Amino acid sequence: MKSECNCDWKGQHEVKVEYDSIEKCPKCNKAISPERLHAIVIEKDKGYWFYVSDFCSACKSVIITEYRLEADGRDRFDRIHRFNNSEFINSAPIIFQEEKFDEMIKKISSQFVKIYNQSLQAEKMGLDEIAGLGYRKSVEFLIKDFAIYENPDKVEEIKNTWMKVCIEKYIKNEQIKVLAERSDWIGNDEAHYIRKQENRDITDMKKFIKAMVYFIGMTLITEDAESMENKNNRG
Repeated sequence: MKSECNCDWKGQHEVKVEYDSIEKCPKCNKAISPERLHAIVIEKDKGYWFYVSDFCSACKSVIITEYRLEADGRDRFDRIHRFNNSEFINSAPIIFQEEKFDEMIKKISSQFVKIYNQSLQAEKMGLDEIAGLGYRKSVEFLIKDFAIYENPDKVEEIKNTWMKVCIEKYIKNEQIKVLAERSDWIGNDEAHYIRKQENRDITDMKKFIKAMVYFIGMTLITEDAESMENKNNRG
């Protein structure tokens, strides 16, 4: 949401800042129309920074949001009087909530759950450049652990197999295979200089991961059902 603010500049004159105000509270995660309490522009690290404090009426918390600024407009005395270009950096405080997974998923791949939630926390903190690598790693653990579960006699072979080969050779469910392959493509882009899937990112990968978890869960439930003995046969 576009906003505008007049701030005192070094106690000498006012500067105008145009910025995108937050639309969701980082603490309670609820949509808000923030009530601005205070704002300030400072110089640091050879640049300009804008800090604004807002009040969240939902959780009754004060939120501090940081922006990087570019000066756009000076007067004849070379005084900055307007900042039209702002880049959102982060908001605080952030209360991280882990993604919950079914006990069956935890049982076959506890490491997947751990890595996924660490990646999610990195993303929530604005570390999007490394979160993608974490999500890619979580996919490898999920797929290889599931492959080991399905092929307990091939443990060492699966552990030492390339991800692509593991998907093709050991994953039989076509939905899981497609989702794992596409997640691997996006994950590889997160690790390399040039992206091949230019219109895809970690948002897509997270959707694919959740779908994989669903299909793996359904497979486990079905296998559990198939293990039941028929005690209703009265001959």
